[in-house]
Amino acid sequence: MSPASSSQSKIAFGQFVAAKRRLAGFTQRELAERLFVTESAVSKWERGLSYPDISVVIGLAEALGVSEGELLTASDDDESPITEYQAQSYRRWRSAVLRGTGAVYAIGLLAAFIVNLTVQHTLTWFWVVLAAVATAFSLTTLPLVVAKWRGWITLGGFVVSLISLLGVIRLLYGGEFLTVAVSSVLFAALVVFLPFALRDIGLPEPLRSHRTVLTLAVISVALPLYVSVVLVRIGAEGSFVDLALPIIGIVLAFAWLVALLIRYLPGNDFYTAAAVTALSGVFGWVIGPIVDVFVTGRPLNFGEVDLTRWVEPYIDGNVTLIVLVATIVAAMILTALGVARTVRRWGSPER
Repeated sequence: MSPASSSQSKIAFGQFVAAKRRLAGFTQRELAERLFVTESAVSKWERGLSYPDISVVIGLAEALGVSEGELLTASDDDESPITEYQAQSYRRWRSAVLRGTGAVYAIGLLAAFIVNLTVQHTLTWFWVVLAAVATAFSLTTLPLVVAKWRGWITLGGFVVSLISLLGVIRLLYGGEFLTVAVSSVLFAALVVFLPFALRDIGLPEPLRSHRTVLTLAVISVALPLYVSVVLVRIGAEGSFVDLALPIIGIVLAFAWLVALLIRYLPGNDFYTAAAVTALSGVFGWVIGPIVDVFVTGRPLNFGEVDLTRWVEPYIDGNVTLIVLVATIVAAMILTALGVARTVRRWGSPER
């Protein structure tokens, strides 16, 4: 394909995506959030500057309400040879992965079964291998087997198999880790997959555009509960109110500020990046001394600073000050770039 033909294909693809996006009622930002890519990436697709990554194609087609073939050919029909070629390639790849992973898992399980039974005349650590294989299967092969609700079935299979693995280890070898481990797995699953759940459950319109806030609200409740479970399990529940809760509050406050800036700060992306950069620098500067107050009970102390001396007790103060200054300078540069973009847009003939 010649460069001119390739460029025309990108433009046609971008026009098709833009038309289908508008027909589906999405803005570029909403489509980007749904696919977990940047708004800039969607803009480049629609301007014919780039194609989406192959891993995004399925989700993009679902979001736009078209088939994968229609998306790949940038047309409303599935009769193109390219579509058939892509479908055949996917089927061959899927079949090869299923056969390959199935053979590897079967051979591994059979070998573990024979060795464990031969050496110990009973099945012990084989159950650990079985649970571990089930965990790997849930991530590598299960998504290719199911067609509907693929993501949620994969998530459920992974969480169940991982907890089963932890339970088998606990039953065979003892230990007091199971409560902490299971609660950690459940909390991590909540943090990672809650945004997907809020996207798929069909929230009413007033809430749909505030999924970030809803996600953080749920996590803000779940995190203290998770930490309290861990502290109770290790016998340190007395430190929850005096130590853990203040630190959790500080971390969540930072997360809330960053999320609100990213989601609601008006202006272009440079202003958002500048605000987040400056906030990160200030947070990095104050978090250590503030946490130290709760841990040690000593007064707030930001550390001694002397950039001409790089020995204790000046190293920590020097480093944090340099990082703070660097982030503030970076924020100023980003702000200047944002102002330049705003001025350029207001001065463009299209306005």
